Amino acid sequence: MSGPSVVVRAATGDEATACVDLWVAAVAERDGEPASDAVRQRAATKFAVPRVALAVAVEDDRPIGFALVTAPDTGDDDLGDAAYLSLLAVDPRVQGRGLGRSLLRAAVEAAGRAGYRRCLLHALDDNAPALRLYRSAGFRPVGAAFPHALSGRPTRAWVTAPAPGARGRPSATGPTSLGERPAGTAAGTGS
Repeated sequence: MSGPSVVVRAATGDEATACVDLWVAAVAERDGEPASDAVRQRAATKFAVPRVALAVAVEDDRPIGFALVTAPDTGDDDLGDAAYLSLLAVDPRVQGRGLGRSLLRAAVEAAGRAGYRRCLLHALDDNAPALRLYRSAGFRPVGAAFPHALSGRPTRAWVTAPAPGARGRPSATGPTSLGERPAGTAAGTGS
């Protein structure tokens, strides 16, 4: 008998708090540090800016991963046609099941459907699993490294190539429907 299935779908209105909790747990696990109120506050502010999409991986009716995509320029980069993949996390207890890859794909596809030609994200230079995932998904580093706002660790912007057939910057943003789909098979957690 197989375990419960995981579905990647658009988040509902009440799942943002669970996503912030997931982010705090994933960052604590990644960094080998206790959960941080500063990390929680920073994540909460990212949910307060104009949103393009929020994809969640759900198992047994609870989010176990998510990808938050926000409007261009919410990541402090001047790439006007790039939606910002602000946060991507998978519950540390279920990493290695392909959820990061499925969420990343859903986020990039949602941004394209919303009319954004590219996606931008920030990744810690020392987060090798995330960098492998981003590179394999077509992201490339751009610009010089800069200190992370909380930890000071070297961080770099990564961007996708323009999506085929994507329009220029849309005139308005809003949540994009993701539909439901089974989760993929490769692993990764964002920075």
